Amino acid sequence: MTRSTLILLSGPVVVAAAGAATGALLGYGFAFAWVVHFGLMAWIAAWVDAARPGLGGDHWRIRRWEPGLYRRLGVGAYRRLLRRVGWERLMGHSFAGTRAALPALDLRARRSEFGHSVLAVVALGLAGAAALLGAGPAAGWLAGLTVPLHGYPIVLQRALRARIHWVTATTARARGTV
Repeated sequence: MTRSTLILLSGPVVVAAAGAATGALLGYGFAFAWVVHFGLMAWIAAWVDAARPGLGGDHWRIRRWEPGLYRRLGVGAYRRLLRRVGWERLMGHSFAGTRAALPALDLRARRSEFGHSVLAVVALGLAGAAALLGAGPAAGWLAGLTVPLHGYPIVLQRALRARIHWVTATTARARGTV
């Protein structure tokens, strides 16, 4: 069994155990949903790091209309909030600031977007299951935290990649390689 398969299969078990323990100790409200979401993020980050999916294809292409939409959705305010709370430092996200480092930054943004997309679906699925089981507070917190913990990060990564593509295209035009 490969490392990525082991992570893929064992991660949800660990997250479920941590969520159940938190729910039993603190109730199935905010703390439960917070632990589940952050446990899922640790799981998907470990899996993406081990599996290193290529993430090619048309979905990853940024359309012309997207950056304007993301600005209207407040992605800039979300980015400033993350910087203010020190999220980038905590996660060890650094960028060399050179054009040569842009492809690696683009790949990291794709992987982050992929992970948050998977987790948004998983979290909403868990919220739906909780609702069907009559666990209203758990369902509400799981669904409600999906927007700031996964929805906005997806938008943030796509906005970042739009900026990367703009810089790359501008540089290529200036060099006459386009």
